[in-house]
Amino acid sequence: MTVERIGVSLDGPLLGAFDRLVREEGFASRSEALRELIRRSLVRRRWTAGGDVVGTITIVYRHDVGMVTHRVLHRQHDFLGTIRATAHTHLNEETCLEVLIVEGDAARVGELANRLKTTKGVLFADTIVAAPDLR
Repeated sequence: MTVERIGVSLDGPLLGAFDRLVREEGFASRSEALRELIRRSLVRRRWTAGGDVVGTITIVYRHDVGMVTHRVLHRQHDFLGTIRATAHTHLNEETCLEVLIVEGDAARVGELANRLKTTKGVLFADTIVAAPDLR
């Protein structure tokens, strides 16, 4: 892959804040940090515009609340083409963690995430997405 050089002009306070971010986040260089910020912006744009994404949906739920396990599983069945794989583990007697690996249209992934996080008994839900074709 060919790497192109560009110039970026920043005022002193913004450059100082950016350099602190580079240091604190552990980036090897300003270029690495800038690439990461650009990728995040492109993925966020794709997420809101409705392009294809890949990622994970993580939920933590109390399996002893109502029929939450059944409801979570039933809601997943409505998204068979979007869910590529799942992992499930028991955190303790009452609580489970489930991670769904997802791929597809951002709106569809978002709909799945919303349906899972609003299920009674779900304590935590988070979605992380990336563009499948990022470079």
